[in-house]
Amino acid sequence: MDGMHVMLDASESKIEASIGFSRKWNAREAGREVVKTAIEKLKTPPSFFLLFSTIHYQDNGGFKELLKGVWDVLPKGTPLIGGTVSNFINNYGCFSRGATALAVSYPNIDIAIGIGKHTKITPKSAAKQCASMIKKGLKDSKYDHKLIVDVISGPTIPKLPMIGRFMNVDSRVVGNLLAYFFVDFFSYLGHGIGKEGVIIEELSYLLPDYQIIGDSAGERLFNYQFVNDKVYTNTVVALGCNIDLPVKVNAAIVSHETKKTFRITDTTFDNRIITRIDNKPAKDVLFNLLEVDKTQFGEFDDFYYKTSVYFPMTFEEKKENTLGVCGLFGDNIVLHEKIAGKNVRLLSVTGKEIIGNINDIIHKSNHFSPFTLIFYSSLYSYILHDRTHDIKEKLDKYYGNHPYLAVGSLVENVRIKDKYPSVRVYSFNMFQLDVPNFENIFTNEESN
Repeated sequence: MDGMHVMLDASESKIEASIGFSRKWNAREAGREVVKTAIEKLKTPPSFFLLFSTIHYQDNGGFKELLKGVWDVLPKGTPLIGGTVSNFINNYGCFSRGATALAVSYPNIDIAIGIGKHTKITPKSAAKQCASMIKKGLKDSKYDHKLIVDVISGPTIPKLPMIGRFMNVDSRVVGNLLAYFFVDFFSYLGHGIGKEGVIIEELSYLLPDYQIIGDSAGERLFNYQFVNDKVYTNTVVALGCNIDLPVKVNAAIVSHETKKTFRITDTTFDNRIITRIDNKPAKDVLFNLLEVDKTQFGEFDDFYYKTSVYFPMTFEEKKENTLGVCGLFGDNIVLHEKIAGKNVRLLSVTGKEIIGNINDIIHKSNHFSPFTLIFYSSLYSYILHDRTHDIKEKLDKYYGNHPYLAVGSLVENVRIKDKYPSVRVYSFNMFQLDVPNFENIFTNEESN
């Protein structure tokens, strides 16, 4: 299986990009194959390597074995970051199991990796650690165009004695205890809300010249982050990139406004749990707005995937932010991030709308970038099911043989130049390079 590969002239230097892919079950074998397919057509060693994997390798050798396989093939010293994802789309297809990678080689680029630990309990400190490493690594760089690609540990559910893992608690008493007292304790265990907003705001403050694009690593129960040959949890990892080519970051929220509104009147856990809406128990008001009968849903997943997933929240005060429901503790609504205002409007989305909006976004993008990296809401796949392939059809239509990798995310983050950073759901965020006066030398190597 050959990797999708493109080489372009950029001024007097060549930029190469290629996609790696494997669906092998064995973790070490998958690691070897995802690198081999990514780099075998490159004329020079990669300048950086982005690696993404679904959670399945946790039970098929483990992620340490996956990375051992990677480094059996990848040239030593190649900067690598990545993490677990829900699903992904690349030139090969749409997948909910496997490993994929983007390899880029270019001489006029400087790379530095940042790591920040304990994101659940000290997110600001983790962001400072990460930013400090990137600043130090790139302090002598002469290139003016700057980007950070990040992977942040997303929300995870702790396993408690005699209770197990849970996202929905019916009891008002137990729910209130969790919302007001025990959620903080979860953070000390390295679990709970991801706190991505704090991290991205701090990275943006400390690295103001950088555009940012990234996601929250993968599944609600577990997620992992990769840096070089190490596997982490509860961590932010980032690739800092200074390059001589213009960096283009585009972002859009794929949804439409509804007439369903409410006002938040009380919260806890630093504005991440809504306790009262319009001075009434929060869950009751939300269920009434969604016309949901509590007895319909025995499990939170039933409510989430059949109802809540279709109605993210936005704020009249800051419409570029969207939030989703992470859990229900008694009468309290747990969000994945801080509220961005008091006046909430529910959004909605349909499969037709997802496909139409994504088509418009891709149509307006740079169809001749040497590669395209996308972080998109994994919720699209839950809504679209088999029609997720329609997204790939749009990518193929506009990008042809140019390598692209779209990563399905729990929560997406982005900072476009001169704009405020945002952490949100239901978004489609894209990174490309603007290569002037290029000549396309190589196209799809699979056809040869």
